Amino acid sequence: MKIRPSLRLYFFISVLLLGTIMAIGFSFLSVNYFVDGLDRSLKGIMFELAKTPNIKDGHPVNVAGINIASSWQDTPDIIQERFVTPPSKIGNLQKQKVQTTIFNMPKSVYFVVLYESPTGEKRFISKVMLEEDFIASQKVNTPSNRLQWTLMVALSAITLFAFLLVMIMGKIAKPVESLKNWAKNLSPKNVQDSPPDFSYQELNVLASLIQSSLISTHQSLEREQRFLSYASHEIRTPIAVIRSNVELLQRLNEKQPSSEKQQLVLERIQRAGLTMSNLTDTLLWLSRNEQLNVSPEPLDLERIIKQACIDLEYLLKGKQVEITVESEAHQVHTIAVACHIVINNLIRNAYQHTQHGQIVVKQSGSRVTIINSNSKENNPQKTVDSNGKPISFGSGYGLGLQLSEKIVEHHGWLYEKTNGEEYYQVVVDFEKNTSATN
Repeated sequence: MKIRPSLRLYFFISVLLLGTIMAIGFSFLSVNYFVDGLDRSLKGIMFELAKTPNIKDGHPVNVAGINIASSWQDTPDIIQERFVTPPSKIGNLQKQKVQTTIFNMPKSVYFVVLYESPTGEKRFISKVMLEEDFIASQKVNTPSNRLQWTLMVALSAITLFAFLLVMIMGKIAKPVESLKNWAKNLSPKNVQDSPPDFSYQELNVLASLIQSSLISTHQSLEREQRFLSYASHEIRTPIAVIRSNVELLQRLNEKQPSSEKQQLVLERIQRAGLTMSNLTDTLLWLSRNEQLNVSPEPLDLERIIKQACIDLEYLLKGKQVEITVESEAHQVHTIAVACHIVINNLIRNAYQHTQHGQIVVKQSGSRVTIINSNSKENNPQKTVDSNGKPISFGSGYGLGLQLSEKIVEHHGWLYEKTNGEEYYQVVVDFEKNTSATN
C-alpha cells in the first residue's frame, strides 16, 4: 500500500530540521567568534606588553603569566618544544592547543607572538594556559561535564522551537482544514452562497476560485442538460409524424396491398421510428438524471435479442460475417425502454465494426454475451491503425455505447467488457445488481 505524504508533516519536519541546522550552525559560529575575540584580546594585551622597557637577553620578564623575552632562547622551554621555529612575522599570533574533542575544555593552550618595542627591539611574548588554570578559573556552580550541559541546552531549545512550530502550524492548519471541509460539502444547492471567512487572504482567494469554478461547471452542465432536453422534445414531433404516416401507409396497404419490397421498406421505417422514439425518451431521462415515468414489466429476452438481430441485418450487407445466436426462453422484470436500447446498441456496435469475421450473441438466463471478432488473415488493414497498433474493436464508437453504459450504470446491472487485439466482448446481466466494472 502506497503511503501518501502529508503536507503538514513535510512542513513540520522541514522547518524543524532547518531550525535545528541553523541553531547548530549559529552555535558553532558564536563559539568561533567568542574564541576569536579572546585571541584578539590576548593579542592586544601582548602588543601593549611589548612596550615594556629594559628587557635584556637572558633576563625575560613575566607579567600576569605572560612571558616577555628579547630572544627566542629566553622563552619557556615548553614554548620552544611546541613551536619548532620561532615566529618570524611581526604581529602573527600563533596558537596550539591540546584537546580531546571539541565539546571538552582544552587541557593546555600555547600562545606566542613576535612584536617590536618602541625602540625597534624584538620581543617574543608567550603564554601557557594549562588544565589547572582552566579549572581554577571556573566558577563553583559551573557543571563539570560541559558536553551534557550543552546537549541539555540544545535539546531544550529544539523542544521549545518544535512546540512553537506546532502552535503556529495549528493556527495555520485550522483554517486550511475549514477550507477543505467547506469545499467538500459544496453542492448545487449551496454553491451560490458566499464562502465563509478563512482568516487569511490567500485562503479566501482560493475559496473564491473554487466557488467560481464550480459555478461555471454547474452552469455548463445545466446548459448541456437543457439543450439535450429541448432537442429531445423537438425531435419528438417529426418522429411522431413519421410513425403516424407509417401507420397510415400500413392501413392503405390493407386495402391495396403493395409489393413485398415496399412492405419491407415500410417495416424498416417503422422500426427506425420506434428506435428513435425510444432513444429520445432515453435522452430525456438522461437529461433529467432520473428514471422515466414508467414501471418495470416482464420482458422476453430471447424475443428481444432475435428481433434486434433481424432488424440490424442490413448492417452486414456486403460483409463476410458469420452470425451465431444462442438463446433460451427467459423473462426479466425491468424497464422495457432501457433493456431494448442496451441490447440494440450492443448488437449494432458488433454489426457495424465487424468487417470479416464472426459475431456470437449468447443469452443464458438474464445474462447476455456479445462477442465480435475480425479475421486478421483476411482483413489485416482492419486490425491495425496507421501506427501499426491493434485497433480496439467496439470501443469509443459514438453515442450508442455511451448511452448503454449510462443506462447499465443507472440500473446497477452487471456490465463487463473485454477488449482484445482481434475481438471485443461485452457481458450484461439484467438481474444481477452489482457495480459496473470495466
